Order: sequence, then C-alpha cells, then structure tokens
Amino acid sequence: MRRIRPTRTVAAAVLSIGAALLACQPVAWAQQAPPDQSTGRKTLTGDWGGLRTKLEKAGITFNAHYASESAGIVAGKGLRRTARYTQQLDLETLFDLERLAGIPDAKIQFTLTDRKGRSLTNDVLHNQFSVQELYGAGQNFRLAELNYQQDFDDHRVQIELGWSPLGDHLARLPDFCKFQNGVICGHANAMTTNSGAHNFPTAEWGARITAYPTPHFYVTTGVFQVNPDAGDKDKGFDLSFDSTGVFLPVELGWETGRGDGGLPGDYKVGAYYNTSDAPDVYDDINHRPAGLTGEPFLERNGRFGGYGIASQTVYQSSTDPARHLRLGIMAGMGDRATARYDWFWLAGGVWQAPFDNRPRDFVSFTAAYAHTNPRVTRFQRERDSVLPGVVGIQTYEGVVEVDYGAQVTPWLILRPNVQYILRPGGAGAIPNAVVLGLYTQVTF
Repeated sequence: MRRIRPTRTVAAAVLSIGAALLACQPVAWAQQAPPDQSTGRKTLTGDWGGLRTKLEKAGITFNAHYASESAGIVAGKGLRRTARYTQQLDLETLFDLERLAGIPDAKIQFTLTDRKGRSLTNDVLHNQFSVQELYGAGQNFRLAELNYQQDFDDHRVQIELGWSPLGDHLARLPDFCKFQNGVICGHANAMTTNSGAHNFPTAEWGARITAYPTPHFYVTTGVFQVNPDAGDKDKGFDLSFDSTGVFLPVELGWETGRGDGGLPGDYKVGAYYNTSDAPDVYDDINHRPAGLTGEPFLERNGRFGGYGIASQTVYQSSTDPARHLRLGIMAGMGDRATARYDWFWLAGGVWQAPFDNRPRDFVSFTAAYAHTNPRVTRFQRERDSVLPGVVGIQTYEGVVEVDYGAQVTPWLILRPNVQYILRPGGAGAIPNAVVLGLYTQVTF
C-alpha cells in the first residue's frame, strides 16, 4: 500500500483540532449532553433489535472498539512542526462455556485487531517511548487472543491456556492505560525492552495460573513461549510454536480495602527469567570491549529482571463514591549484562469525576524515567572514540503527560493530552519536545 505523507495542511488541522479541544475543556464538556437515543445507549450500534441481548443470554458476547491517536510536535527547538495519526480496530468475542456447554466458570476469548497509521516517534521525533502507544506491536491485521480461561474453588484459582499477550495479567497498572505515551500500558515499555516479553496485541503461546491462598493475597505464575518475531507485520496469524526459549514470570500481590470499607489499593512484586540467549551489551565474544574491537557481542544464556508496583486510592468522596483520586508507582530493574535500561520508574494518578455532573470523566497525569544501562553507555562512548558520530551516547529519557478523558457519550471517549519528552532518544542530541495529542475511542 502506498504511504501518504501528511501535508502541512493536514498536520496543522490535526494540531488545531487538538488545541481547540484542549481550550474548550473542561467548560464545554462539563455541560451534560441532552439524552437521546444515540447518547443514552452503551454502544454505538445498540442492541441490534434485541439480538445482542439474546446472544449474551445464550453465552456469546461481542465487544468491538475503534481507537485512534493523533500526535503533533508543537514545541521543540529545531524540530519540524508536523503530526501523525494511527488507529486500531478490535473485535472480541467471549464464549461463556457454562451457558453453552455446562462447564462452570469457563470461557473462551477470541480477539482480532487491525492497526494502521504512522508514528510521530518513528518518522520525526526518534524518542525511545512512542508518543502513540497504538502504533507498533503488530501494525497489521492479527489474532491477538485465543485462549481458554476457567476459575476453580469459588474463584480462588484461575487458569488461562492458549494464545495471549503476556502483559494482559502481569506487571499491570490498569489506570496507567489512560495515557497516550507507550511508556506504560500493560507492563512498562522499559521492562518489555529488557525482558523480551510482549504486550497486546502481540501474543504468544502460554499458560498462566493465579491462586488466592487468602481472599486478598494472590500469587501468579506461568510459562510462555518466547518468539522474537511475534510482532512482525507478516506474522499476524502465524501460530507456530517456533521459539528461542521460555519466559517464566512470578508475581505476588496484595489487594487491600475491599469489603472492609477501606480505600482500595494494590501492591505487587514480581520477577521473571527468560531462558533465551541474549547479547551482552558491552562484552564481545572474546570478553573484550565490543566498542573498541568491533567484534560481535557475547551471547549470554538467559536474562532476568524484577519490579514493584503500588497503586492506592487516597481519596474518595463520602457523598459521591465515583469521585476519587488514585495514585500509583512502578519501579523495575534489568539484568545488567543484557538490559538496555538498568532501572526505571514511573508515577502518576487518576482523578475520577473532576466535575459534579461528569462522573465518568477523569484527569490523568504521569511522569516516567528510564536510565540507560551504564554498560550500554560505556560501549557507545568507546565505539564513538573509534568511529566518531556512529552512535549516540545514551544516558536517560523522561516523559511527562497530562490527559483529560471526556466521556462524551457512553460509547464515545475523547482524550486530549499534552506530553513533554525529556531528552528524546536518550543521547541529548534531540531537543526536548512538547507533543499535543488526541485519543478517541468508539465502542460499537
């Protein structure tokens, strides 16, 4: 398909629309839209003349969304003022096997996705964490999920078998998917880069089990195929068992404030080991500095890492439970021999129902920082001393983002946002940038 580069007029229009939306919020969106047939229903396509409800009662549920992300550079010394647009269409079908086949607490999940568009990060900004998280991870039509799930022992044990993105259930901060930057959604981008694990919609064969020894404490573990080609654009339906190894995660979690009148919170610690060989980031095949010798990197047998997560509701209105403030933080470390980032952190929160008559709107804010492994930096310095200008010398990259999520109708979300990219690319060669974005989601 021929790629079409957005013209200056198109780019300006995208930026103007985003700026207008930012300018008019929250005044215009704070006004409740008058109810009618289209705004009152939960989905754009409604109940299909009653067929949708009949199918759900029979055990078949359809969920579909269209989402888009526009992003444009509005400030940054020497950076071209331009914009890019990307989109995703997803269709999920859930088969309730208790209703369909009499198997208690069991279901099959089947999800297709289609991604198209262009990336401002890839085309222009060249930062490490995409300013459009919908771009990549399978920029094509693909099978994202095909798995069997079942609960046992009064939901105290949960299993999942099949084709799933590893980030669906591990190292998650759900509220941190309310951002456009790809630094966090599913698990952190820095962890993905370090570990070889994939996030939605890129899936792998695997099995997971979660057990609750007590009502509010759980342990999750599993085993997943490691397929470094899973995200390739030509392999959206390649379900082969080709693998370089297995990914072995474990996570312990504590869920507080549920059922006792307290404020809900989630606290997690996790670790992983990937058995696949991975290149050292500094040593060559002779255990000498690869930056000086130019020899191939030494292959290490496996890589590991760990993380900690805390997410806590710190305020909830006594008169309006929908209004609350939830804060979260995640920190992690990578294998010093193989990781691009030796440590990273991100922190932020979500203020739900910022206005009395807008209970489903929210304001979200986050800051993230990823520190380049000093062994990577040392390799780059030494390589630059041999071949000046061949590589950038990376140290860190940071991101700050603020969003306003407006639930315009039950089936339409508009989320204008502003991102400040600190040290794009991590080497200091690209000026800090301000990116204006607009996320939209339609539920069909």
